[in-house]
Amino acid sequence: MFSFAERLVLFNQYEILKKLDPEKWSMYARHQEVVEKGIESLYGELGISETTVSEETAEEVSNILQMFQAIKKSSNGVSNNIADRTKFVGFGPSQSSAHFSYADFLSRVLKLPQEISKGADNRPELQLEKYRTMLKRWDEIGRRHKLSADQIAHLVA
Repeated sequence: MFSFAERLVLFNQYEILKKLDPEKWSMYARHQEVVEKGIESLYGELGISETTVSEETAEEVSNILQMFQAIKKSSNGVSNNIADRTKFVGFGPSQSSAHFSYADFLSRVLKLPQEISKGADNRPELQLEKYRTMLKRWDEIGRRHKLSADQIAHLVA
């Protein structure tokens, strides 16, 4: 998975980390040995995800989160029946891990809100196609950030 040159760079970085952070010396030494010996089955232990997030996936996730932000900001006064159908339930483990990974990154690192429904009917693994349909409808109405009750109802129809 890693080339010899990449393994050499990682080996040297772990050597530096052992000196910079002596409290974690044993962990860095273990990671260094994994890299040195090229033990691919343990590369996951290094904390490096094999998941890559394409530009297309990142844009889709960002658009979905922006759409749900627009819905949330516009939902004041909307009937509970529609409001219940506008809750963002998140991305599930059976979907592309890139979708979940990027949404988690936006939420944790960039502090973008990702208010995931915790309801008993939360089935995020079934939502991606619904989100894509909603995005198409959002495009139809010009990706407005201030939505009327009728526009919100159209998005979740």
